[in-house]
Amino acid sequence: MSNGEAKLTGFHVLMILLAMFGVVFAVNGYFIYMANKTNSGEIGHAYLEGLKFNEKLEARAKQSELGWSMELGFQRGAGGDALFIADVKDRDGKPVTGAIMNGKIGRLVESKDDKNLDFKEIEPGKYSAHLSNLESGKWSFTASAVKDNLPKFETETRLSIR
Repeated sequence: MSNGEAKLTGFHVLMILLAMFGVVFAVNGYFIYMANKTNSGEIGHAYLEGLKFNEKLEARAKQSELGWSMELGFQRGAGGDALFIADVKDRDGKPVTGAIMNGKIGRLVESKDDKNLDFKEIEPGKYSAHLSNLESGKWSFTASAVKDNLPKFETETRLSIR
């Protein structure tokens, strides 16, 4: 050590390894914290939904036989207000009147911003729902309509709102 060179000892190697693993543990801890903070985990009961899969297939077949279709319109108002307009028609293109329709809009990755939509018929076959303070971003939209003893009509789509 007389020529000014530093000597690497076992203690130095130990400190380097401890520092390296300390950084790895700190970063992993941060990732785990952020994952738990931003994602609430499993939403709903996936196992129970899986058991009901055949019931869903049967309901979709009945809905297909019904032949309804829905066209969704969207208007953005001042202050973040949103107006959803659903045009529901039967297989012959005639308006479906007198249906009870409701819906839900929510973020794609978490449920804390989910909002229910109550649709009201504003003219034959056209249903509207108003929502105040809807933030921009990507949303999942689901709606269902029932009329008399007919099968339930359900639809789902993704929306990108500015």
